[in-house]
Amino acid sequence: MQSQLSLGVTRQTLDHPIFPSVGSRQNLTVELNGGWLGGDGDFTRVLADGSYWVPVGQIGGDGVQGGIRMSVGLTLRTGMVFGDVDAFPFDRFWMGGVQFGQNLRGYDETSITPIGYYPERSPVITDIQRLANAHLGMSAVYAIRPSDQISLNLFYDAGNVWTNPGDINPTRLYRGAGFGVQLVTPFGPIGLDYAYGFDKPQPGWQLHFRMGPGF
Repeated sequence: MQSQLSLGVTRQTLDHPIFPSVGSRQNLTVELNGGWLGGDGDFTRVLADGSYWVPVGQIGGDGVQGGIRMSVGLTLRTGMVFGDVDAFPFDRFWMGGVQFGQNLRGYDETSITPIGYYPERSPVITDIQRLANAHLGMSAVYAIRPSDQISLNLFYDAGNVWTNPGDINPTRLYRGAGFGVQLVTPFGPIGLDYAYGFDKPQPGWQLHFRMGPGF
């Protein structure tokens, strides 16, 4: 049984919930699990992220609405787990791909592990071994917004995971870069990204399909 108390604070000034052009968003969440709350496990999970957008140009429109907008964005993400999380291993972090855990385009799903890169279905590592107690990631984007329903992006991603929060090293990140498109549909936002993973044993391109808000 898991008993959890979550405390969070968010500050947001973005001008659009999906395709922002200006503003920022910062979020900090602290999750307390077990201990004096009861239940199994006894650990604390800390999550933090920040996004920052700056407009860099516009073609057409009146300067307030309409036209093709161009913006540069930067997103930073980190997370750490402290304590005994063995009873709830999936409260730890996965990284790689765009569908599960922490996103890193140009790499297989869950392929970035605390002991190195392993393809998604590699038989030499278990799912539990892919999980980490700390992660750090970033995404830089140059976005072209022809409308509020479509965005064309050039991006650069970097990130890694570690066994312990004290092992975090910002100089040792897996890198990916590419281009993509995101659409707003009646079923929600969907996107396609084509990314090159620089730090795989065999660097190369990978296609990703994602649902939900972008980076």
